Amino acid sequence: MDVLFNALRERVEANARHAVETFTHEVTEYQTMPTGAGSPLDMYDFAVSIRRRSLDLAAAERPLTEKDLAGIAAVGRQRAEAGLSVSSQQHVLGLHTAMMVREVQDLARPADVNSLLRIVGWLGTQGLRARTAYLHGYTHGGGAARVLPTRLELLARALLADEPVEPFVADLHRCGRYHVTVLRTGRPVSPEIRGEVVAVLAADRVPVTWLAGDELAVLSPATDQPAAVMDRARRAAALIGQPCGLGAAEGPAGGLAEAFARARGVSRVAPPQDRPDRLPGIADLFVEMALTHTPAIDGWLRTYARALASGPDLVMTLHAYYTNDMNRVTTAAALHIHPRTLDYRLRRVRDVTGVDPGSTAGVRLLSAAVARTLAEEHYAD
Repeated sequence: MDVLFNALRERVEANARHAVETFTHEVTEYQTMPTGAGSPLDMYDFAVSIRRRSLDLAAAERPLTEKDLAGIAAVGRQRAEAGLSVSSQQHVLGLHTAMMVREVQDLARPADVNSLLRIVGWLGTQGLRARTAYLHGYTHGGGAARVLPTRLELLARALLADEPVEPFVADLHRCGRYHVTVLRTGRPVSPEIRGEVVAVLAADRVPVTWLAGDELAVLSPATDQPAAVMDRARRAAALIGQPCGLGAAEGPAGGLAEAFARARGVSRVAPPQDRPDRLPGIADLFVEMALTHTPAIDGWLRTYARALASGPDLVMTLHAYYTNDMNRVTTAAALHIHPRTLDYRLRRVRDVTGVDPGSTAGVRLLSAAVARTLAEEHYAD
């Protein structure tokens, strides 16, 4: 008699209930699902059946059958038809895998080592097959128009996490290096607009995904011209319809998690743009990124921000001044003012801050203060 397998069979229903409770608590979309596909009862039935079938097959050391995989794919398809997002399904799959392994470990005793290795080994190989089948069904559950965008979303998520790319996206063009662009909005974007953004950019066949309701990641091949990368950011911002903080970084496939972290960090301190004309990278905003982790210095810098707030248009004037490399003519044109008016405002900046905006100290201090002010105002709205 195999003690561990029997103990797990006795816990199937309790573990399934715990799984449903966890999914519902952790994944917001599951909290508002109607009855039917994705409902607590539907999830419970599937959680019970997948656990029982896994134990039976692991005990017999047999793989999932084509019928098993087809059934799993059907559940994935139902979830897509119910309108569940890519992000929610990736989250649920991660939770499911973690719980299945934990359920085994919690009941295993030192004497059960052979059974433990057999079950965990089975989950390691067959779990990947089940995940692939589920996502394959999910990909085709949103209708023909959603197949390519969904596949590109899944590819983007795998690349950004440095995870193996699912077999069913293997025919999509992948590159050795990618340019990662992150757009962060001040407010969550509606599901309808998020879907439209992905569909439009998917026409370029580039990996693209929303990582949250207010954060979009676009992966352009590093071989693309900068104008093409910029164009995608502009199209996305136009569809989103609100200013976005942008961040950019480049990295190799298999090492994009680090590049994504840099781009995301930049996007969170970048002054928002409604019609992007530049993609800032870490070299542009490393001071502002460092300030977010040093509250004392950040607080000190706010004294300059408060001084600038005492004069009308000083923050936006400095933003334009530094964006245009301190060129008086192009800055005045961008602000639609006379160069002499610009000179007056820059003198006003010097008066209220005690720092000449054209000096080395002015560039270092005031450019950081302006960037932090604009980003904070945007995300505080």
